[in-house]
Amino acid sequence: MTKEDIYNNSPLIIKRLILNLVGFKNLKQRYNKDFEAYLKEYKETWYFNKADLEGYQKTALSNLLLEVFTYSSWYKKKMQGLNVTEEDIKNDPISTLNKMPILSKAERKKEVEQLINNNPKRPTVASGYTSGTSGSPTKNYSDLETVNRSFALWKRFHWSIGLKSKCKHIRFSGRIIISPKRKKAPFWIYNYFDSQLLMSAYHLKEENIESYIKKINSFNPEYLDGYPSAFYIISKYINKHKVILKNTPKLIAVTAETLYDYQRVEIEKAFNCKVFNQYASSEGSPFITECKEGKLHVNLDSGYFEFLTNTLDIAKPGEIAQLVVTSFRSAKMPLIRYNIEDTVLMNTFEFSQCKCGCNMPTVEKLIGREDDILWTEEKGYIGRMDTAYKGLSGIVKSQIIQNSANEIVVNNMVDEAYTDFEEQKLLSNLKERLGENITYTINKVSDIPLGPNGKFDAVKRNFKIEI
Repeated sequence: MTKEDIYNNSPLIIKRLILNLVGFKNLKQRYNKDFEAYLKEYKETWYFNKADLEGYQKTALSNLLLEVFTYSSWYKKKMQGLNVTEEDIKNDPISTLNKMPILSKAERKKEVEQLINNNPKRPTVASGYTSGTSGSPTKNYSDLETVNRSFALWKRFHWSIGLKSKCKHIRFSGRIIISPKRKKAPFWIYNYFDSQLLMSAYHLKEENIESYIKKINSFNPEYLDGYPSAFYIISKYINKHKVILKNTPKLIAVTAETLYDYQRVEIEKAFNCKVFNQYASSEGSPFITECKEGKLHVNLDSGYFEFLTNTLDIAKPGEIAQLVVTSFRSAKMPLIRYNIEDTVLMNTFEFSQCKCGCNMPTVEKLIGREDDILWTEEKGYIGRMDTAYKGLSGIVKSQIIQNSANEIVVNNMVDEAYTDFEEQKLLSNLKERLGENITYTINKVSDIPLGPNGKFDAVKRNFKIEI
C-alpha cells in the first residue's frame, strides 16, 4: 500500500495529522538558509538591467551545461555526438545550447533515468510524478537546491506583488485532501505549519458552495491561490446570489490552468481584489509571472527561454509561440531545450523598465497547453476562446472539444438565465472565431468532469496538429 493509499483510506482526524506532519517536514526542507540566500539573490535580479540579466543567464547556463556534460549520461552523449567540448561551453554557452536537440515530452518521459543528473553532491531529496495533464504523468526527481530555488522563485513572485513572507492563505489544487465521495463539509484541512487552508477542488458542486464561502469568511485569508476554475465557480455563485464577503483578501494568485479574461472579471468582482497570473510547472520549468502593473514578466533568472514557431523560427509579435525552455532551477532533473508543449502569445519582447521596476521582457498572454489551441482550415490557429462567451448569460461552466478539423462539440452547464437566444449567440460567436463550414454540437450537461489532477480543461483538441 502506497503512502497515498494510506492517506486516502484514513479517517479525517488521521488525515489532519498526516498532512501536518508532511507540512512540518516540508517547512524544514523548503525554507532554510539556502532558501533565504536564493530569495535574496532573486530579489536583486528582479531589478537587473539588460546587461546584468544577460550576464546572469550566461553564467547560469554555462554552469548547467558543464554539470550535465559530466553527470548526465543522456546529455553527455548528445554533446559528444555534436563534438561539444568543455571549452566550447565555457566560451560560448548560448551557441552550445543552440546546437543541442530539442527535448520532446516523449523523450523526457522515456529517458528519465538517463537524463537525471548523478552529481554525488546532489542526492535526491524528493521524487514524484507530474500532474499528467496530457494523460500520462512523468517521473520527477529533486535535490535540495532544486527545492530551495523553486520556492525562492515562488516567494519572489509573492514579494513582487506585495505579500509578506508568511501569510494566512487558502489554496485550491488537485491534491486529493478529502475523499471525493464525501458529501458534507468540511472539504478542507488546515496546514498549521504553512498557515494554509487546503481546500478541495473536487467538491465544488452547487449544494456545497455555501459551505466553502462560510469557511472562507471565518478563515479570513490574506490571499488565495490555486486553480482559476475553482475560484471562478465560487465567484459565479457569489455574484449570482449577491453574497457579501466579510473580508477582502489582498489578492488572488492563480496558476496551473489557463486564466481566461471572463474568469478574471468574475473573480475580481466577487472577491473585490486583483487576480495575478503565474506560469511554472511541477516539472521544473522557468517562471513567467504577472506584476502589479499587469505585465507578464519572463523571469530570465529562472531559465533560458526560446519562443518558437512550428518551423523553429523565432516567433514574431502577435504570433502564438511554443515554449522551449532551459531551466536554471531544476538541476537534478535537467531540462535543456525542452519543448514543454505550453504556448504564449508574443509581443515585442523588449527589455524596458516596467512601472513595477522590473526590466525583464514580457509576453502578451499565457495561452496554455498545446492542446488548448484549436485549428480549422478556414481560420487557422485559434489560441483563446474565452471571448466567445463575452456578454452571454446563463452558462455556469463550458467546455469546447474539437474532435477533428471540422467538428466542434460544446458542453454547457447552464442555469435558468440560459435561453435559446443565448445559445444562438454562442453559436454565432463560435462561427466568427472558428469558421462557418464546421459541424457544431452544443449540449446541455449536468456536470463536466475535471481532468487529471483536478484541473478543468476548458478547451480540448483530440487530434494532432503542428503548432
